[in-house]
Amino acid sequence: MWPWFALLVAIGVLRATNRYLIDVANGHPSLFTPKLIDELTGSLSFGVFLPALFLMLRRMPRTWLAHAGLFLALSIAQTSLMIAFRQVVFRAAGMPEFAYPPTRWRYLMEMPTQLFFYVVIVAGVWLFDRYREGRARELRAVQLESALSEARLDALRLQLNPHFLFNTLNAVSELMYERPRVADEMLSRIGELLRNTLSASSHEHSLAEEWRLVSLYMDIQRVRFGDGLDVQVETNPSLDDLRIPFLLLQPLVENAIEHGGSGDGRRVRVDASREAGRLTVRVRDDGGSGAMARPGHGIGLGNVGARLRHLYGEEAGVRLEPVVGGGSVVSVWLPARRWEAA
Repeated sequence: MWPWFALLVAIGVLRATNRYLIDVANGHPSLFTPKLIDELTGSLSFGVFLPALFLMLRRMPRTWLAHAGLFLALSIAQTSLMIAFRQVVFRAAGMPEFAYPPTRWRYLMEMPTQLFFYVVIVAGVWLFDRYREGRARELRAVQLESALSEARLDALRLQLNPHFLFNTLNAVSELMYERPRVADEMLSRIGELLRNTLSASSHEHSLAEEWRLVSLYMDIQRVRFGDGLDVQVETNPSLDDLRIPFLLLQPLVENAIEHGGSGDGRRVRVDASREAGRLTVRVRDDGGSGAMARPGHGIGLGNVGARLRHLYGEEAGVRLEPVVGGGSVVSVWLPARRWEAA
């Protein structure tokens, strides 16, 4: 309300000043006050109809005939109010000689100025509505993209859980007849890990929590392989509060264990580092280069890569490389951002 009032007053003052300076430039200086009253009553009387004008412009049919009718009604109403204001104000200021009665020519004289402001307002309303509609479309597009990305991430996580469960239960089935106690202990550990995975409500959590889930998974595998499994995780407490996708490392560690050797010796190394605003996690095995890309294990890298793309775009990625001397290493990189629980 007050910004509009200030704008109308400013327009009135500027127009009155312009008229006064024109008279001075022409060598016929005149009183400034009558001009100021003229312009202020003109601009403020026009401002009285602005709320109704904005309302009508959004509700009426957008045709030339409708605009002509609205402008004519606005012109007559505004000019009538303006003349009435001037009659009252000039008399109150002791200058009744500057007041004038309503005439046909007075109404016609005001129309060019009124038409100019009417066109400016119509164009402004149209541009503002287009801007608002564009922002609304952008917001809907962002919301749709976010919902789609969320759905894809959920699908990727749902893909991961059955894959992990199938592989682990398959290992249990291999042990249940020859080593039933070991199989029973594995089932107990599987239940604990599944409770943690199914209770997750976010696609990300802290690196410290990810290490805990990896530790639970390695406990399951240690029951299965016993002393034949050598897994070392080099953790850095200063990185524990960084965010990482939920259960991102489990399929990589699983593949590394499966291909980390054979027989009684399987070696896997996991470490994390931070450099130049990037968190990098490496999972290395000694089982031969390219082993993790063999058929039947591609879901690990594919799932990890898809989740990273959906969450971080080009800022994250995953790469499998052979290691000189045998084995392979998977490197995962993503933005080093702090995790803050909701």
